[in-house]
Amino acid sequence: MDSSPRASATDSARTAANGNGRHGLIDLARVAVEDTVRLVQQEIQLAKIEVREMLSTNIRGAAMLAAAGLSALLCVVMLLVALIEWIPNHVLAALVAALIFAIICVVLIFIGKGMLKIGPPPKTMTTLKEDAEWAKQVLKRNGK
Repeated sequence: MDSSPRASATDSARTAANGNGRHGLIDLARVAVEDTVRLVQQEIQLAKIEVREMLSTNIRGAAMLAAAGLSALLCVVMLLVALIEWIPNHVLAALVAALIFAIICVVLIFIGKGMLKIGPPPKTMTTLKEDAEWAKQVLKRNGK
């Protein structure tokens, strides 16, 4: 985010302080409220954009997981058919099949978990912290 709302608040505060004392204070409060409203609106827009981007990435990751799961399942079924035909002992073939399913399941879980991004939007959280620090500085300056 750019710092134009912050700069405009400072410029407006100087302009308001040069005028009549009471009118300057009212103008300063009005400017502070307008800048705060604009800042909140920009933060909401940033959060919406970030959530859309995260959702899009997560949907693509979930689709990849589904495709990988389907492909792995088809591969395993074909391997099972081949194993059952090849191994005369069907109990051993079933154990091998179970082991293959378990390995594929674990691999898909780790890959899918790595692709998902769940949590608060990082850019929005960073700018909110910056804005809070900025507001503290402005309040300290105007309060003295």
